[in-house]
Amino acid sequence: MNLHDIRGLDAISWWPLAPGWWILIGLIILLTIAIIYRIKRKKPGQNWRKVAREEWLNLRPLNSPAREQLTFLSILLRRIAVQEHGRDACAGLSGEKWLDWLTRHDPQGFDWTESGKILIEAPYMPPDTVIEDRQLDLIYRAIRTWID
Repeated sequence: MNLHDIRGLDAISWWPLAPGWWILIGLIILLTIAIIYRIKRKKPGQNWRKVAREEWLNLRPLNSPAREQLTFLSILLRRIAVQEHGRDACAGLSGEKWLDWLTRHDPQGFDWTESGKILIEAPYMPPDTVIEDRQLDLIYRAIRTWID
């Protein structure tokens, strides 16, 4: 009878990986994706100005009725004011109080109580009311100063 040499154990293969390693790799991938997503989503503090400027620029060329433009401008102005001064400062204001607040906080000192009155009156005007381009241009320029 022939005797055979004693063989040692085979080396442990690194592949396929144990389930714990797969879980760790998955967590690392998810964490990397989450970090990249947050970095891309996180915008500099003034990026809202870029978005507001784009919206402002896109309103006029639509050739929509002046009344509709005023509605969008009013919404845009409210969003800008909330972004600039905080929700508590201005989100709940309406009517004359809103215009007074705008006048007090306007960067260029625009008189919203007189010249911006069209913003709060437009939704209640009869549909056939003509809104002058001059009034609309005045509001456009005043809102532009809030954006810049």
